[in-house]
Amino acid sequence: MKFSEMKYERPELEGVKKQFSELCNRLEAAKDYDEAKAVFLEKEESTKHIQTMVTLANIRHTIDTRDKFYDDEMTFWNSAMPEIEEYSQRWTAILLKSPFRADFEREYGNIIFINAEIALKTFSPEIIPELQAENELTQEYEKLIASAQIPFEGGVYTISQLSPFKNDADDARRLAAWKAEGAWYKENQAKLDEIYDKLTHLRDTMGKKLGYEGYTTLGYYRMGRNCYTKADVEKFRAAVIKYLVPVADEIYRVQARRLCKEYPMSFADNALMFRSGNPKPAGDAEAIIAHGKKFYDELSPETSEFFRTMLDGELMDVLSTEGKAGGGYCTGIYDYEVPFFLPTSTVLREMLR
Repeated sequence: MKFSEMKYERPELEGVKKQFSELCNRLEAAKDYDEAKAVFLEKEESTKHIQTMVTLANIRHTIDTRDKFYDDEMTFWNSAMPEIEEYSQRWTAILLKSPFRADFEREYGNIIFINAEIALKTFSPEIIPELQAENELTQEYEKLIASAQIPFEGGVYTISQLSPFKNDADDARRLAAWKAEGAWYKENQAKLDEIYDKLTHLRDTMGKKLGYEGYTTLGYYRMGRNCYTKADVEKFRAAVIKYLVPVADEIYRVQARRLCKEYPMSFADNALMFRSGNPKPAGDAEAIIAHGKKFYDELSPETSEFFRTMLDGELMDVLSTEGKAGGGYCTGIYDYEVPFFLPTSTVLREMLR
């Protein structure tokens, strides 16, 4: 099925809450593992469907943040998901205390319980208002970045569309492009600062309401890190400073000499790799996709099938278009058992605009 044919339908929120509450009660009352497993699988299917609807709304919103229908749908989900999370957390607590935990672990492994223990540390009904406000602010930020219209050399560009000029081999043109982008950020500085400030205070409040020193500990739990800790990250940062920073410093010094620039270089000069200009993909969007198809066809039958499924199913959105959200992601559309890819690579997106 093509992405454009996938049906989106907003669920009735109170109905979802009632269904999840009933599933919790049934899991708690299960008399044997078979009964508990049946409820578990039913909950998995219900959760997958809810996640599919959220994902469809979010993808279509990020493809064009100007689309009022999906903008309204994301506003709905911004409020609804923290409320649904209260019921998901009750389910998680019941699952962790289940007398059939050992049976679940034998069949599904213990990772679901490790993740469940982390999840319980990230939520309390007390922080629902903060979670809802956080969602609204992140959507506001996303829409603001996507709305950028930057005048340059007689044209008007989004942030992504401006990227080729920011890599131009001509020093004056490259610097002018960076300054044009900077002027847009300067013009919107007050709103960006306001969003950042509100998010910082919201997240600090959430952390303290959950009994932490602030947001840092909660932030680690929210990322679901189940195989390393804050202490491990601190060791990694120290190793980066000790081993990688000197290497990066030398690379930039060599680049500066190659460009006949003083070191340290400006942000505009950092963007240029070679005096003759940066490497660029050859061909238009259609040609690049055709070469990608040829590459995956020759690599293996499996990669050929996968790439063609992505193309035929409209499961990649690689063009730089008006209203598209910044950044990129890969996500899963669970009801249809397919991924969706919106690339984070500005190089790919800018060349395919």
